[in-house]
Amino acid sequence: MIFLIVSCIALVISLILYIIFKLRNKKYKDFILKNSLALKQLLEINEKQHFYGCNNYDDSHIYDNSVFYKNISCEDYLIYQLQFKKYEVSKDIRNIDNNIVLYEVYCKEIDAIDSFGNFNNSTEKLNLKYLSSLEKKVFNQYKLKPILHFYITITLYCSKINGQIYASKQQTFDSEKILPLIRRLNNKNGNFYNDKDIWDSLCRVERGKVSNKMRFSIYKRDGYRCRICGRSERSDYLEIDHIKPIAKGGKTTYDNLQTLCRRCNKEKGDTY
Repeated sequence: MIFLIVSCIALVISLILYIIFKLRNKKYKDFILKNSLALKQLLEINEKQHFYGCNNYDDSHIYDNSVFYKNISCEDYLIYQLQFKKYEVSKDIRNIDNNIVLYEVYCKEIDAIDSFGNFNNSTEKLNLKYLSSLEKKVFNQYKLKPILHFYITITLYCSKINGQIYASKQQTFDSEKILPLIRRLNNKNGNFYNDKDIWDSLCRVERGKVSNKMRFSIYKRDGYRCRICGRSERSDYLEIDHIKPIAKGGKTTYDNLQTLCRRCNKEKGDTY
């Protein structure tokens, strides 16, 4: 019983001390915000400086087919997404490069501030040592923190057909890795890419968009029959074919997919 009373008293004392500390800290901070000449100079510099923002391009995808999950790398998936976003990504990378230059100038201006410890009003009733320490903390809180590095993180998951995820892989790419990929994507002839590895990456991801759920939906739509020979097969002998092949620019959409038996799909190959 005595122990419980002592514990309660200690808790109350701790709470009172915490409240006193917070009130004292607020009093000092309010004084700094209103009277610090160094902080005033910083805010004036902040108003003149404008850094660039950046979009978030992090992406993820869930595969319910373990073969596709194994064959498709995070870089493959990034390349596929970059073909649609490469101009925006390139612009943001340039903006961040500009941020680095602007930030160097900004830091030099801040380093030139020498009015720490100078205030508009008297500090007679305040602890100067604590006030000086808190002023620097508040000053640092108001420093601008622009984006100086560009990253894209790709996360791929593998799930069972019921949606339960059981595996994942992740990779982060910086601008030094991304810009060469964009240059290789720009090396194209019409709608086709001259870089074979880039083209292979695009094809792997496009082919991987045929989820197991989509696969069985196509089988059901086609009556579990080959659309060429009409043969009815078990699902393990049926395959999904891109009517317009991926190699010729075909996309993974329901109207471009059909059910073929294994033999007909092999004979059709990449013809259209």
